[in-house]
Amino acid sequence: MKRILALKPIEMTPMVMEDLEKRNLILRLGPCRYELPSKWGQTLDHPVYDSNDRYGPHRLLIVTVNRVPFVDFATHPDNEKVLMIGDPNTKPLYLVIALMHREELADKIKKVTINSDDFICLRVTWNDSYMSFFTMLSKVPHGEAITIREGRPPSFYVTEGRDLPNDIVDLGAYELVVGEKLI
Repeated sequence: MKRILALKPIEMTPMVMEDLEKRNLILRLGPCRYELPSKWGQTLDHPVYDSNDRYGPHRLLIVTVNRVPFVDFATHPDNEKVLMIGDPNTKPLYLVIALMHREELADKIKKVTINSDDFICLRVTWNDSYMSFFTMLSKVPHGEAITIREGRPPSFYVTEGRDLPNDIVDLGAYELVVGEKLI
């Protein structure tokens, strides 16, 4: 029998997203974040980061979530960009992020010492230039789910290397659930 970790959803706020960035789990994108000192008559560009060539050329994905369990709770060996551009009138979407990297989480799972405080469960905020666009850094366990059966499922965009694998995290004796009832 699985040990249920009921995760209480919280709102995505600038403060929450800033905390995730300070923990080196995400890289926020948004207004004024990476401006360059362009002088009159100049246009400057500089990479925020470069993807690893071994994961193939760049691609844009649409992701539509219409499932309750976090069956695709996973990591990637390279960064991926998350663009929560979507319709706020769809079912609520929840994004769970482990507050540690894959290796530390795997160790805690093996030792049967993880608890709900090792994760953050975000109720997705749509289309907000300060919260809805970020990079999920490599090796950070994360996944999405919904809790409502009826209604239109939510969709968002992800950009990543074409050949980037989805490395499923074996949660062992644990199961992650959103701490709101399934309707």
